[in-house]
Amino acid sequence: MNQVGVSGNVQGATNRYGNTNGGLGLRASLYNGGLFGTAKYRHEFGATYQGYTGGNTNTIGLKLGYLFNASNILAVGPYVGYEYNRFAQSNAYYDSHSSLSTNGLGGGLYAAASLPGVNFTGYVGYLGGISETQHLSGFAPTTFNRTSDLLQMGVNAYYPLMANVSLYVGLHDDDFTQRGAPSVILLKSNKASFNF
Repeated sequence: MNQVGVSGNVQGATNRYGNTNGGLGLRASLYNGGLFGTAKYRHEFGATYQGYTGGNTNTIGLKLGYLFNASNILAVGPYVGYEYNRFAQSNAYYDSHSSLSTNGLGGGLYAAASLPGVNFTGYVGYLGGISETQHLSGFAPTTFNRTSDLLQMGVNAYYPLMANVSLYVGLHDDDFTQRGAPSVILLKSNKASFNF
């Protein structure tokens, strides 16, 4: 679980317009004596909501927790997590730009398993919305006191290629639920990268 990785991925948006676009990401994790932490940054190319073009998404996520040995191949434990998402889009016809930023804090359950030839990590968690800000060019930013919560699930499989180099493939699902502010629902999938 001591890793630094670079990833490419495909993301599908399951909102009312929906689309598929690609992206790039960075991921790092540390593990020592049961304590673990993960950090990620992901950039998605293309609009991700409301049918506009020329947009992008940026995500920063952090997890910190503790794993208990459930068996000689499985460890599970709780974590606290934070995630920032910024969804941006442009409309060339109206020459307008808009963005939606969300902050979420919460936690969940994390697991790691070591099987012959392949390793797995997985998680399920819920982040409560802290704040949400919407900006449209020509207007002052609007900050909402209530914001979208985030249900997260994911699994990664790591396959060793050579000493200190692995290939990983993951499937991740982020569901934003409206709670008094604009909501975005995303499905992120088919992540493949080399870990160093």
